[in-house]
Amino acid sequence: MRLTLKIALLILLGIALLLSIHSYQTVRRETAVLKANLSREARLVGQVLRPLVIEIWQRKGEAAVQAFLQQVDSVVSDQQLRWVSLEDQPDPRFRPRVKGDQLAAARRGEVVTVIAETSDGRDFLFTYLPLQGPGGQRGAIEIGESLAGLHGYVRESMNRSALLLAAMVVFSLLLIGVVGSFLVTRPVQRLAAQAERMAAGDFSAPVEVRGHDEIAILAAALDRMRGQLAHARDSDRARLEALEKLRHTERLATIGRLSAGMAHELGTPLNVIAGRAKLIAGEGLPPEDVARSARIIGEQAERMTAIMRQLLDFARRGSPRTSRVDLEGLAAKVIEMLRPVAAKQQASLMLVPAAEPLAVAADPGQLQQVLTNLVMNALQALAPGGHVQLRFATAASLPAEAGREGDGPWAVVTIQDDGSGIAAEHLPHLFDPFFTTKDIGQGTGLGLSIAYGIVQEHGGWIGVDSRPGEGSCFNVYLPLTAPEQEEQKDG
Repeated sequence: MRLTLKIALLILLGIALLLSIHSYQTVRRETAVLKANLSREARLVGQVLRPLVIEIWQRKGEAAVQAFLQQVDSVVSDQQLRWVSLEDQPDPRFRPRVKGDQLAAARRGEVVTVIAETSDGRDFLFTYLPLQGPGGQRGAIEIGESLAGLHGYVRESMNRSALLLAAMVVFSLLLIGVVGSFLVTRPVQRLAAQAERMAAGDFSAPVEVRGHDEIAILAAALDRMRGQLAHARDSDRARLEALEKLRHTERLATIGRLSAGMAHELGTPLNVIAGRAKLIAGEGLPPEDVARSARIIGEQAERMTAIMRQLLDFARRGSPRTSRVDLEGLAAKVIEMLRPVAAKQQASLMLVPAAEPLAVAADPGQLQQVLTNLVMNALQALAPGGHVQLRFATAASLPAEAGREGDGPWAVVTIQDDGSGIAAEHLPHLFDPFFTTKDIGQGTGLGLSIAYGIVQEHGGWIGVDSRPGEGSCFNVYLPLTAPEQEEQKDG
């Protein structure tokens, strides 16, 4: 309604201005016409009286002329007629009622019309018809007409214009209010309600505004946007679900590779358990040996349980959750989980402690998948006796090859190996989905792509430096979180 009121006020302001100008011009024009009519009537009267006045003046003098005009004035009700002298006249009866400088033209023989205020404060229209009498004396017939009627007409015209303007404003406000409510206010309210629903994520209700005006066009555009947003949301949801499935698939593939390395870790405690169980089952074993064997069986069972829990935790598919993650602690878990794989390949894993605590805001499960994939790739590139090292650092900015800027500081996790390295022609495609240089059955081609996507989602970047025969170095950049920052969870 506020928009309708603003439009109405602007329109009415323009109408009022135009109407006021029109009324003023009309009154002014009609006033000028009335004054001209009064002056013309006075001149006609003067022209009729002029021959008689000249004759009386020549025969009987000014006193007789004055007496004659007084008689005429008593007969004419709407005009005042007097005889005035255009010479310097001491007698006040013959002096004009206007200033002398206004009668200069009359002294030259021209008819003069002047508006002047009398001694009692009334406005009069005076017309002077000059005459020349005996001996070259100059006089004039003064015809005065009151302008009270003219002023009354002007006031009446202004009052009518004011009443017309007030009536037009009231009627226009009512009309615009009613029409604006149906054509503007209600459609805009429906559009605003629809926008609120869309902002809340509800794209089910269509936008319905009938008509062919601008608001209807806006409603149609809003409805198209609603459909596009709904489609985009469904597409994003499907894409995220597909991405999460790919990540889970890669995680399970990694579990398969881990299982081969952990078979030895599980086989040893199983052999110990089987041997101790046979001892307990045998006869003649002292009670203290039975208790000792039972304790060893329990320890080995706990060891196997811990190994299986690590695998299950890594394979579990959970909803994304962001929290404050200690990088060194998370890397230590990854190293511990991958030690059997490294032992099988006769490789060593080394974790260089950080100089200071490094914490990032991340999903611990997704970040663990990143580090696991990178370390697994490093182990697979090693020859027997190779080394993989994890170390930590901080950086004020991203490297130039990142191609973008970001607010620092950054936590940097470096995974370096002395394996076979990567050919230069393969580096540009290293993070492409399904790109792999491994033998069939040794990789899905999704590990590095998924790791790169996860790091990007966390606002970071992965860089790689590799030369054939010299090994590879992967640097994971993540936004560093202040140690005192509280943990935040994002469901």
